[in-house]
Amino acid sequence: MEGPVRNDRPLRVLHLVDSLRVGGKERQVVELLKGLCHLEDVQLMLVTMGQEQFYVPEINGLELPLIYLLRKMRWDPSIFIRLHGILRNFKADIVHTNSDMATFYALPLTKLLRAKLVNGCVRGALPTVGLRGKLRRLLLGLSDARVANSKAGLESVGLREGRKGNYVIYNGFSIQGFRERAGAVNGSEGWNIGSRKVVGMVAEFSDYKDYVTYIKAAQMILQKRNDVSFIAVGGGKNLEACKQLAASAGSGIRFLGERRDVEAIVNAIHVGVLCTYTEGISNSVMEYMAAGKPTVASRVGDLHELINDGVEGILVPPADAAALEAALFRLKSDRRLCVAMGAVARAKVLTSHTWDMVARTILELGDMSLPRPVQARDWREESKGQEVQE
Repeated sequence: MEGPVRNDRPLRVLHLVDSLRVGGKERQVVELLKGLCHLEDVQLMLVTMGQEQFYVPEINGLELPLIYLLRKMRWDPSIFIRLHGILRNFKADIVHTNSDMATFYALPLTKLLRAKLVNGCVRGALPTVGLRGKLRRLLLGLSDARVANSKAGLESVGLREGRKGNYVIYNGFSIQGFRERAGAVNGSEGWNIGSRKVVGMVAEFSDYKDYVTYIKAAQMILQKRNDVSFIAVGGGKNLEACKQLAASAGSGIRFLGERRDVEAIVNAIHVGVLCTYTEGISNSVMEYMAAGKPTVASRVGDLHELINDGVEGILVPPADAAALEAALFRLKSDRRLCVAMGAVARAKVLTSHTWDMVARTILELGDMSLPRPVQARDWREESKGQEVQE
């Protein structure tokens, strides 16, 4: 896709998001903005349609304009008028969205103002059906570029990598941010591991995550040895059912619920697990890798893009408790293998999945090259008074 003529001025990129609440896609936006801030001749603006402010302190630290475009109702037609004014004043070259709702509001305005729309709403590999699925496919088809964080994700909405405007850009990872959060609190708070080896799975208790297989494998191992503990981190509708399934294991399997200190917990475990039925590029697996832990994961979706079987970890057939048990026994019995896999995994995250690389790739979509260095205007000052807290 060809970008608009900018007359050698900085490239102006506006990010439109639903909210800045706690969440994976919100964290990804923050980290992407950090990567973009490192690039020369790029002017950034963030517009949020939600009141949540969990990530606002980090955004303020980037010294870029943050505008609250709050909705009066879920589908608010006045957003079009207000967003039009923001886009026109900012003279955006690229509008980046990360949800169907943000894309719905941005799409007609980018066409009107001749800006390019980069649609980044495909953040997983779950199929979207019904009316919502039809709307998502329509919005994707009308966007100038479609970015998914995995090949499986792109295919889940009926798109193929390599077709015009379709791109797969894997999630970036902030190793510095991980280190800071991993060292902020005691990762063993609430669960005393003692001298046992700890296996952990961090995932939502949803229908798409296979905690049943994880629990069954844990029970099989705990029947044979008492030097291993299993933990599960996350919340969701299936949590109570999984607790009942694991009751016979007693304290051998511990459910920690939703935690803010996930990085510290990951840093304290010895092996990371992700049993799942479908997956794109998993944030949990990337956290295991950043902490230098070997991973055992289901061989589904695009997890093979993160884990080469036998190199960074072990891939097992989905819903196969016996295979998971065997893989965990192998790692438990071979300390050198654990250390080697963990080291390779960590190096891979450090070299291949940085947010700076993701930021550059996004800006280069369709050969949109950066302009020559020029004196940039301070859009933070010009945007004062635009923050609307309705």
